[in-house]
Amino acid sequence: MSTQPPGRGTTLNPANRYEKLHVETDPHEPVEANDADEPTQFYRDASRSVLAENASPDVGFRFSLNPYRGCEHGCTYCLAPNTLVLHTDMVWRPIGAITLGDSLVGFDEHSTSGTTRKLRKAVVEAVWWSRRSTVRMVTDRAEVVTTENHRWLQPIPDRWSPTHDLLVGDFLGRATSEARHDDGAPFGRELRLEREPIRAIETGPVGDVVDIQTSTGTFLAAGLATHNCYARPSHEYLGFSAGLDFERRIMVKEDAPELLRATFRSKRWRPEVIALSGNTDCYQPVERRLKLTRRCVEVFAEFRNPVSVITKSALVARDADLYAELAAHGAAHVLCSVTTLDGELARRLEPRAATPERRLDAIRTLTRAGVPVGVMVAPVIPGLNDSEIPRILAAAAEAGASGAGWVLLRLAAPLDRLFDEWLAAHYPDRRDRVLNRIRETRGGRISDSRFGRRMRGTGPYAEQLAALFAATARKHGLDRPLPPLSVTAFRRPTAVGDQLRLL
Repeated sequence: MSTQPPGRGTTLNPANRYEKLHVETDPHEPVEANDADEPTQFYRDASRSVLAENASPDVGFRFSLNPYRGCEHGCTYCLAPNTLVLHTDMVWRPIGAITLGDSLVGFDEHSTSGTTRKLRKAVVEAVWWSRRSTVRMVTDRAEVVTTENHRWLQPIPDRWSPTHDLLVGDFLGRATSEARHDDGAPFGRELRLEREPIRAIETGPVGDVVDIQTSTGTFLAAGLATHNCYARPSHEYLGFSAGLDFERRIMVKEDAPELLRATFRSKRWRPEVIALSGNTDCYQPVERRLKLTRRCVEVFAEFRNPVSVITKSALVARDADLYAELAAHGAAHVLCSVTTLDGELARRLEPRAATPERRLDAIRTLTRAGVPVGVMVAPVIPGLNDSEIPRILAAAAEAGASGAGWVLLRLAAPLDRLFDEWLAAHYPDRRDRVLNRIRETRGGRISDSRFGRRMRGTGPYAEQLAALFAATARKHGLDRPLPPLSVTAFRRPTAVGDQLRLL
């Protein structure tokens, strides 16, 4: 029987190797009792890069900046211990037998072509075991037991996809025979990938799984091109445990402003819009004290590089002066997420976020400062907050918002089970209705992760939601996009050191 704590992804918790900062709670917002018992903690993040690159066609930006890093969802990227992986001596051995320093056949993570990659030696830098819910995936020539978040290479359309985004009929990349049979690994040569269809994906039991970290970030598992865990070991190397600490500790990129300044000063940087944050909220409660996001926005203003901010925190209004300075050059807008105007629902749904009233106040403050502001009704939960769309848009328009968008609730595993438990605890009388409504918008399933569908859903009820939102947005003048962000004002101010060299 597993001894892992409820709601966590692993039993391992190695010692923290970096300085712990402190625990910060927002004195202006409600906190659940269990939050006070085990509050989130923040640690110093020594990352040497600051921008993350996005490849999803459903997200309207290429680069994002996340001053705060960490995830309480407990995601892991694992395989069953008996999964065969290819070593550099061209022998397939179980991943459960791997030890630190072993050499595997890896390949370049990215390529100009989705069907080829350069073969590389992949040194194993970390190995750890955990117990997780599993998924059984069957292809024409493989049967793999993996986890919902493990990533696989899809040669066409050339992207890395987690298991929970894959569907029967999708194609994975299988190494061709020349990668598997040679006099030693043919490093530097092209690895050609065949398209292998997925025949079945089934939920499996909780079981032992293995994570590894390789020097290339890649390896071959059961003949398929796959990616090792990248989030957990990055936290370990920067001061976190790769186990429980990854799930309940947040890392703070204290050097983010300096790293961002160095990025903008580089001649290789071509100005374009950067999303702030795109992953975790850049205005977490600790931001009140650290002002890390504010210092990053100061860098955006210094170089006049355009920035698009999305947050559910009213703290964004504190930095209205900087956003106004950027907006004067067409280089900033802010999206405020408003999920509900019902105070009780807000307390239960988003207990750590700003109240609806304070989010509307933030929209007023930013608008009065001359910053273009949009409201994001996200997530729209059928049967729970969908009827509030007209009220939210009316209130946002009254507060000064000039644009609006919406996103349908997405319940990719394991969020489906967590949300079901949340409904049972907080709204048992609405549980069946809400889940049935969600299935109506997801083709009879609880989730649909396909690009182009996952944000809005399909079917008659999804179409009704879209029509309601569009009609209400038109009524309140929110049916226009925010002014496009411009890079024309971008500049590279002369540094003091440069001035001295001129003298």
